[in-house]
Amino acid sequence: MWNAGFSGGFGGSSMGGGYTESPGGFGSPSATQGEKKSRSRSQNLVPCTVSQLLSAEQVEEAFKVRGIEISQVVITGIIRQAEKAPTNILYKVDDMTAAPMDVRQWVDTDEAGSENIVVPPGTYVKVVGHLRSFQNKKSLVAFKIMPLEDMNVLTTHMLEVVNAHMSLKKDSLLSTSMTAPRSFAPSGMGNMASYGGSLAMPVGGLSPHQSQVLNLIKSCMSSEGISLQELKSQLHNMNLATIKKAVEFLSSEGHIYSTVDDDHFKSTDAE
Repeated sequence: MWNAGFSGGFGGSSMGGGYTESPGGFGSPSATQGEKKSRSRSQNLVPCTVSQLLSAEQVEEAFKVRGIEISQVVITGIIRQAEKAPTNILYKVDDMTAAPMDVRQWVDTDEAGSENIVVPPGTYVKVVGHLRSFQNKKSLVAFKIMPLEDMNVLTTHMLEVVNAHMSLKKDSLLSTSMTAPRSFAPSGMGNMASYGGSLAMPVGGLSPHQSQVLNLIKSCMSSEGISLQELKSQLHNMNLATIKKAVEFLSSEGHIYSTVDDDHFKSTDAE
């Protein structure tokens, strides 16, 4: 699915130009078509930000970013710190979206090579690796760290992050619509559930008030988003102070963002 959707922008090139195939390939010749299909999302290399990786949800051995399973990822950023040990090099890579992320690169002590050379702090790099978690702290195990010669790669990477996650999310929604049961709400009741708040499905990790505010903001189709006063007029069970508190929390968690001014908000999930 990834390959089909990205044949123009990400298709099967080497690591220097595209992000579709991981080095060496991971497909098993003996796997059935169904098995390959079910694993494809975690096998492909997904462009990400540090913020997305640090907030990724871990389900058993898998990691998910907003419902999309990831494993092999690529990030860009600047090296803030580098520490060399006998068997590995530990970097802190900062892409300005969150706190610097630990990136560990294992070195071959029996063989001299580029992997054994420490990339100095202050260098902008592209990192390809696996997301891992140890004692609830996420890090990347890198199998390639490449210094950037062209700073346009930073901008290109951010565009690829948006494109990749939108395409994967759309693909996931299409797959779900074909296999999952229909909506819990009766036909024609979807918008009423969103606006009413009390009928909407709660969002994981949010309080009932936060869920109601988020559902109402998501339901707004205006490019300017919805204002605090509009939220207040729709949410009769909440006072303005409670709504403002919920909005501040949702904004700090990345669920919503302000648009034309500090009183208008739109969901980050809006198409």
